[in-house]
Amino acid sequence: MREQQRLDYLQAMGIVQWMPRQPLPGVPAPRWLPEDAHAAAPRPALTSEGGGHIAHPMAAQLLHEAAAQPVAKEPAAEQSKPADTPAAVVSDVASEVVADVAATATSDLTPPRFELHFLRVSAGGVWVCDDAAQAERLAAFAYRVMSALQAPAGLLQAPLCFRWPFIESAHDDQSRPVALQALSAQWQFLCDQGVRYAVAFGQDSDHWLQQVQAPLSFRAASLSDVMQNAQYKRQLWQALLTQTEL
Repeated sequence: MREQQRLDYLQAMGIVQWMPRQPLPGVPAPRWLPEDAHAAAPRPALTSEGGGHIAHPMAAQLLHEAAAQPVAKEPAAEQSKPADTPAAVVSDVASEVVADVAATATSDLTPPRFELHFLRVSAGGVWVCDDAAQAERLAAFAYRVMSALQAPAGLLQAPLCFRWPFIESAHDDQSRPVALQALSAQWQFLCDQGVRYAVAFGQDSDHWLQQVQAPLSFRAASLSDVMQNAQYKRQLWQALLTQTEL
């Protein structure tokens, strides 16, 4: 395997590459050598505290470059610095750079865990629950409610499941911002299909739908609470009646 191909494989796998500081005796001369000792300083692999979730290779590479940038510019800064510049000023600048890099390294990349089941009940409405065991009951309950409202429910399709993390992988960035981006795309897809409001059953459904600014017509702690409580049923009924088109 050629050296360049080997380096490409290592970079694609997110493995930190090591370079010799100087030519080694008894081995072929390396193609690349650092210009100074600082540029070749070993870079530790970045990991978060979220159950072994590894930072994205691109994020780690950017962080390494940000950390090495002040060190590489240090000799030029010393040459242009006046002789009477206080050492405390240089120390303060270095402390700020280290603090910024540390804040980036300690960002939480732990993927949130939740699942949402989207049930399209009409042309403009979707009901959402966060419990897979309640998805079948949700469809039956929605059919009875929409039929009572004389809405053309017809045959309801199976709920669409949105589960996060998308895949069980320690090498992919599935942190909260990525989850919000994916869920926003899912909600935008529903809006493009004509959905105008949502009904949320469950705390996770309520929380994550609000994060993507989905218009909630009604929310409840769980589907069982609504089915067993006449007051909750009345509130759901009145909320649906406020919709111009179900």
